[in-house]
Amino acid sequence: MLKRIYIIAFFIACVAAAWLVALQRQETLRASVPLENRTAMVRLSSDKGQTPPQIGSQRAKITALPGEIFLKTIDMNIDEDEDFEQVIISKRDTASAALSLSVADFTPTLGIYTRIFDSPIAATKLESIIIQPIDVTGDGLSDLVVQGLDSSNNQTLSIFRKLAGRAYSRIFSQSGISVVLKEVTNAERAGDGASVIVKQPSNVAGMLEETVYTWNSHISSFLKSAQTLVKDSEVGFSGIDGTDAQSFEIWLGRLWARVGTPTDPRFLYLDLARGELILGESRLEQRWIIKSADRNGNRLYITCSTSESSDLDRVVTIDAKSRDTIALGIIDQQVSHFRRDEGWSGTYSVSNQAVATIQAEGSGSSPTVSPDGNVVPGQSDYYGRYLGDNNSVLALSHDTSILVLDKKYFEGVSRLYQYGGNMVLDFQQVLPGGLTGARLIFIVSASREKDGSIGNLRLDSARIGPDGIQIDYRTPYFFTKTS
Repeated sequence: MLKRIYIIAFFIACVAAAWLVALQRQETLRASVPLENRTAMVRLSSDKGQTPPQIGSQRAKITALPGEIFLKTIDMNIDEDEDFEQVIISKRDTASAALSLSVADFTPTLGIYTRIFDSPIAATKLESIIIQPIDVTGDGLSDLVVQGLDSSNNQTLSIFRKLAGRAYSRIFSQSGISVVLKEVTNAERAGDGASVIVKQPSNVAGMLEETVYTWNSHISSFLKSAQTLVKDSEVGFSGIDGTDAQSFEIWLGRLWARVGTPTDPRFLYLDLARGELILGESRLEQRWIIKSADRNGNRLYITCSTSESSDLDRVVTIDAKSRDTIALGIIDQQVSHFRRDEGWSGTYSVSNQAVATIQAEGSGSSPTVSPDGNVVPGQSDYYGRYLGDNNSVLALSHDTSILVLDKKYFEGVSRLYQYGGNMVLDFQQVLPGGLTGARLIFIVSASREKDGSIGNLRLDSARIGPDGIQIDYRTPYFFTKTS
């Protein structure tokens, strides 16, 4: 009997010990959770009472070293195998601003992730960091390209070469006013890989020092191939007040149109009220959520993301070239070799095609005056529910709008603005998961009641083309406001 008691006690002790080890391991994993969790969530709420999607986060798949703090984790398929690697941005010393990069790879024999590479990076601002797998050296292997900003808001570039095994080596790390990686296509490649152009201040007034570094495959290193003085294209422009990012954003608060592409019109607007960067063309509008903004002279560096891929950051660089001209460049974070190129980059100038009342749309507060002198109500005046013929429904609000036409249900976001003398309703459908669907454009005509409120709406189907708003001349839709 006593022997059985000893056996039972021994078994309970083993179970307790296993539980304590598991608990300690769980606490260790919690300590390695990034301070910035990568989330994917839909901002729109539904009037139908649908449960919003759950928020998911990425956790580090390796254990932090003593004193190490994981700040950001990104799952990336760097070597195009069946398993994703994990790239981790961390801080080794809380008293220092320096950041480090670690790569964790899956080990099939052990069934766990192991740390295979660690190295410091030139960037020190976490929100600005963009990571891309690019074959820089031309050996067919994906290297890691890390771009961002340092504490002085200079651009930085760190390149880590993929070796034949699982490890990496740092082959380039620089910062400057401008650091541009110029890749070489397979057709252009003649033994050497990409080149990097770094611009730094010089001792000559109005000039910059431009240094070109070229990858040399024979010695496996970037070599300084040229160094010249170039004219600072922004030296004569001082039209932006202050030195902070907010002053630049206020100066940028106009409607910009891309120049030189009449058959492919592109527009840019910075919505400060909602913290969004709006990019639009004839068939598509994108609203990028601004996460951070930094300024260096006449350059604004914006980190943002879209609702459908909130875990993949995008960096937008905006250079003020003159009072009415800017240059736009976009850098995308990637999880594989696939790169998004939607044609937004280029030179933009202040648009004269539309009355710039977009800023009033976000708040819906102050009315503006149309070119013919009539007062145009703010967007909030149109908020409410409308009923039309054939069971058609229109519900406009600040957050979520609903449209039912021809027995088809659309839910998304809407905007009202003046364009070429017309009041335009721009309705963007948002599908489950945050993906964008159909975009519907209407010319709006409104009639008012005696108290000045809007009573009826007429919607004429339209589209935005190179020559502005064009009505499709379909049967118009009529709505009566009910609430």
